[in-house]
Amino acid sequence: MKAIKILNTIAIGTPSALFLIDLVVQGGLSIFALLSTMFTGFVQVVLGLFLMIRFPKNIYYKSYIIAVVLYFLLGTMVAFSDSNNDGFIYIFYIIPPCLAVYLSILIYSRPNNELSQ
Repeated sequence: MKAIKILNTIAIGTPSALFLIDLVVQGGLSIFALLSTMFTGFVQVVLGLFLMIRFPKNIYYKSYIIAVVLYFLLGTMVAFSDSNNDGFIYIFYIIPPCLAVYLSILIYSRPNNELSQ
C-alpha cells in the first residue's frame, strides 16, 4: 500500500508542481501541467481498478469505478447529443478533481500493510 500511496502522490503532485513552477518562472509549463492531468487520471483509474480487484468486497472502490464509468458515459452522451449543453458542460470540469480527491482519501485512509495481508 505504501507504493500505491507514493504513486498517487506523484500523480497528484506533478500537475500542481508544474503549474506552481510556471507561475514563478513563466516558462510555458502550464501546458505540461494540463497534459499531466491526463496522466493523473490514468494512474488513478488503474489504481482504482487494482484496488477493486484486490479488495472485491470494498464498496468504496466499486463506487469509485462506477463513478468513473458514469462520468465517461455521460460525457459521451453529451458530446453526441444535438441539444445545447453549454451550462451543463461545466460539470465536467468539476467531476475529475472530485474523483481524484475521493480516491486519494480512500488510498491514504488505509494502513500501509493492508496489501500484505
